Amino acid sequence: HELADRAVKTWWPDAPGHVSTVRFEWSPGRRIKGEYLGNRSAFDVSFELDLGDGKFGIVGVETKYHEHCKREAPPDREKRLPRYEEVTRASGVFVPDALDKIVGTRLQQIWLDHLLALSMLQHPSGKWKWVKFVLVHPEKNPSYARAAREYRDLLLDDATFDVTTIEQLLDAGVIPEDSNSAFTERYLW
Repeated sequence: HELADRAVKTWWPDAPGHVSTVRFEWSPGRRIKGEYLGNRSAFDVSFELDLGDGKFGIVGVETKYHEHCKREAPPDREKRLPRYEEVTRASGVFVPDALDKIVGTRLQQIWLDHLLALSMLQHPSGKWKWVKFVLVHPEKNPSYARAAREYRDLLLDDATFDVTTIEQLLDAGVIPEDSNSAFTERYLW
């Protein structure tokens, strides 16, 4: 937890509290009807932050290594889309016509992962007080770099969204050198 806390504080200095839990392929409530997004969205890794007042924060990370950002089919208009629209509007972070530029496009997966974080802030339990969704990709993945720029342009407030490269995270010097080298050898060109 100490290493995770040091990494989070280095990578996202605005993150409050301290890392209390690290989870992989995690969602606060997959498929729970009426809560969060009610779908299968999950963060590749999440850093749960103990804010010290019985409340929590989360840094939810989605990593795209060599994938190409592709257009997705729109969500089901009766089963899924109404909830996504509700979370989008309640968040107050999107420009007025954002949904027209996201739904059914290559930005949709980024949006759904971001919405998962935003839905946590809106949960009736009040457990989550601070969230950030982070998209991570290699420098040499121009597809996700472009998509992230386009997505950020659709935000009125980007405090809950960040994009960074794997190289920037590794270059920060918080991961032990042997792990850093092994990761670089395995995942970077």
